[in-house]
Amino acid sequence: MERVENPPAPAVPAALGPLLRRMRVAAGLTLEQLSEASGVSDRAIGDMERGVSRGPRASTVAALADALRLTAGDRHALAAAARLGRTKGLPRADTYTDLPLPRAVPDFTGRTAELRRIRDSLRDAGRRRRCLLISGPPGIGKTSLAVQAARQLTGEFPDGQYFIDLQGFAPDPLSPVGILARLIRAVDPQASAVPQQLSEATELWHRVSVGRRILVVLDNAADEDQLRAAIPDDGPAAVLATSRRMLRGLDGVDRVPLAPLSGTDAVALLEQLTPGRRTAAAELRQLADLCANVPLAIRVAGNRLATRSRWTAADLITRLSADDRRLDALTAGDLRVGAAFAVSYHQLSPAARRLFRRLPIAAGATTSTEAAAVLVGQPADDTADLLDELAELSLLDQTSTGRFRCHDLLRSYGESRLRQEESPAEIRAAEQRWRQWLLTATVGAGRWFEPAAPGSGDRPATGPAQSADEAEAWLQAEGDSWFAALTEAARAGEHQLVVDVAESLHWYSDRWPHWHRWHDVFALSTEAARLLGDDRLQATHLGYLAWTELVCLVDHEAALRHADEAFRLARRAGDLSQMGWARDYRAWALGALKRPGEEQLAAAQESVGFFSETDDWIGHAQALIGQGIALQGLDRLDEAIQVFEHVVTVAQGPVTAPVEWASIRAATTVGALCRIAEIHLRLDRWATAVRVATSALECSDLPDAAPLRGRTLWVRAQAHQQLGDVRAARADLEAVRDLRTASKDAAGLREVEEKLRALPVTGR
Repeated sequence: MERVENPPAPAVPAALGPLLRRMRVAAGLTLEQLSEASGVSDRAIGDMERGVSRGPRASTVAALADALRLTAGDRHALAAAARLGRTKGLPRADTYTDLPLPRAVPDFTGRTAELRRIRDSLRDAGRRRRCLLISGPPGIGKTSLAVQAARQLTGEFPDGQYFIDLQGFAPDPLSPVGILARLIRAVDPQASAVPQQLSEATELWHRVSVGRRILVVLDNAADEDQLRAAIPDDGPAAVLATSRRMLRGLDGVDRVPLAPLSGTDAVALLEQLTPGRRTAAAELRQLADLCANVPLAIRVAGNRLATRSRWTAADLITRLSADDRRLDALTAGDLRVGAAFAVSYHQLSPAARRLFRRLPIAAGATTSTEAAAVLVGQPADDTADLLDELAELSLLDQTSTGRFRCHDLLRSYGESRLRQEESPAEIRAAEQRWRQWLLTATVGAGRWFEPAAPGSGDRPATGPAQSADEAEAWLQAEGDSWFAALTEAARAGEHQLVVDVAESLHWYSDRWPHWHRWHDVFALSTEAARLLGDDRLQATHLGYLAWTELVCLVDHEAALRHADEAFRLARRAGDLSQMGWARDYRAWALGALKRPGEEQLAAAQESVGFFSETDDWIGHAQALIGQGIALQGLDRLDEAIQVFEHVVTVAQGPVTAPVEWASIRAATTVGALCRIAEIHLRLDRWATAVRVATSALECSDLPDAAPLRGRTLWVRAQAHQQLGDVRAARADLEAVRDLRTASKDAAGLREVEEKLRALPVTGR
C-alpha cells in the first residue's frame, strides 16, 4: 500500500514576470536569444515579463525552462508562478445561489447553422413554452455549442443566465427536485424552503420564474424527468438543454440533433489548435478523419500535436492508425475518440497516468487539487503539476473556480484503465484513503460553525479551511463529493464516522438550509445511530431529521412522527435535553399543521419544563419561543409577551458565557423583542411598540442579523405611522428598502416600495 505523505504548506509562488526576467538575466540571455532557444516569440516573452501575460500554457513554460536550463527547483517555481497567474482573481467555489455560465471555448469553430437555429428559436416570443434540446453522442460539442449560443443571447435575457450540470451519466445524477432547488435559490435567494414533493417544487419554480427574462442552460440530462419540471410554463424565460439522448418523451420542445463537424470546419479547428505549424492540408484532413470529425477527439489530437514540437502530423497519424484500444459500448465514431485518448494517455508521465485513471474515484462534478493529491498519495504541489499535464492535453478542464472537471467520456476511459492496470486491492485502498480524508476534512470544516463549549475557544486545528468563510466555501464546493463519501461510509458499515460527520454539520445546516441533501445526510446518521444501539444518539439525530422536514422539505407530518419517536428514545435514555428538543419539534410541527392550539401549547410547555432542568440555555430559549407562539395562536397575547420577556432573560445568560455565543444570544434577544413589539402593535400600543422595537434594533447590528433587523424596522415603521410620525416611518421604511435591495429580495422590495408610496405627504 502506498504511503500518504503530509507535506508542509507550500510557499506562496512569486509573480511570473519578475521571476522570469530574473532567471533570463541570470542565464545571460537577451529576449531575442531566449526566443530563439525556446521557440517562444520575443513579444510573448516580453508580455510575460511586463505582467501583460500572467498565466501562459504549461507547454510554453516548459519550453522556456528548457531554454534557460533551469534546475528542478527553479523549474517548479516558474511553473507555480504561471499556475498562480492562471487562477489568481478567480471567484471562490460555486454555490447554489450562483450558477454562472462556464467560460466559452476560445477557439470555437463552425456550427453556424446550428447557432442561427438556436437563436431564432429562443428569440421567438410567440412560443408558449420555450425550450430547445441539443442532443448527440459524447464529445460532439453539445456543451460548447450551448454556452456559445447562450453568450450570443445575453441581450435577449437581461435578467440572468444560469447553468447547471445535471450529471446525467454520473452514478448519482441530480434529481428533479434538486435541480429546481438550485434554480429557485439562484433566481430568488429569498424564496421559501423548496418542498420535497415534485409537484409543489415545480409550482414554486413557476412562480419564481414567471415574468423574468432568464435563460437556463441545463447540461448533460439523463432523461425527460430532469428537464420537464424546469421548463417554464410561459415566457419570457427559456431553457437550453443538452443530452446524449433525444428524449422523445418531451413535448413542446425544439430540437437540434448534433452531428460531427463538417470536413472544412474540422480542419479549421485543427488549424486553430496548432498555430504556427506548417501541416499539409491532406494530413490535416486525414487527422480529422481519424477523429471522425468529433470536436473533443480533434481537440485532444490537436493539443497533442501542438505540445510536441518534434512530432509531425504524420507521426500522430501513425499512432492513431496503429492504436487498437477502444472504449467499450461506444458507437463507431466514438471509437476514434478512444484511440485519441489512448495516444494521449500513453504520452503522459507514469504519475500523470495514475492520477488520470484514479480521478473517477472522486465523486462529484469537479475535483480539487487537494482531493487529487490524496488519490495518488503525493504532495499538493506535485499533484498540481500533474493536473497541469492532464489539462494541457485536454484530458481535464479547469473551471472558472480553479477546480478540475473530467468529461464523462474521459472519465469512462479512466475507469477502464483503472480496472486494467490496478489490482482490486489497490483500488479499494485508494477509495478508502479518499473517503477517510474527505470525511475527516468535512468534520473539520463543520466544526467552524459550532459554538465553543463553555470555557473553551477551540477551533479546528487541521482541515481544509483557516476561517469560517473558507470552511463554508469548501463545504459547498465539495458537497456532492463528501455526500457521496458519506453514503459509501454508511454502506461500508462505518457507523460512528457517519454519525460524527452529521454531528459536525448540524450547526452549519442552519446556514445553508436550502441544500437538497440535508434530509439524506441526517437519515443516514439516524440509521447509523440505530445500528450503534445508542438511544440518546438516535434521538438526537431524529431531531435533526425532523428539522429538515420542517425547514427543508416542508413535510410536517413526517416531522411530527420523527419528533415523537425521538421523544420515546430520549425518555428511555433518560436525556432531558433531547426530550425537550423532541417536544419542541412536536410543537413546531403541530403549529405548522394547524392542529388545535391547546395541543401545540401543551407540547411547548412540556419542552420548557424539560429544558428548565438542564443547562441547555439555547434549547430553553427555543422552547419558550415555541410556547409564546402557541399562546399567540390562542390570542393569549399578554401571556405571550411575558413568555417572550422570559426568553430575553434566558438569552442574556451569565456574564461568563463564552464570546462565541454572543451572536446566538443577540439573535435570540432581537427575535424575542421583535415578537413583543409585533404583539404591542397588534394591540394598538404604538408607543410601546416603538420603544421595544428600538431596544431590539440597538443590539441587532450583527453580520447575520439583517433579516431580523428588517423585520423589526418594519414593525417600528407601522407604529410610527399610527402615531402620526410620517418622517420617522419613512426613514425606517427606507432602511428596510436598503436591506431588501442588498439581499436581492425582489418581492419584499416591491412590498416596501408600495408602503412608501402609500405614506401621507405631510406629517411630523
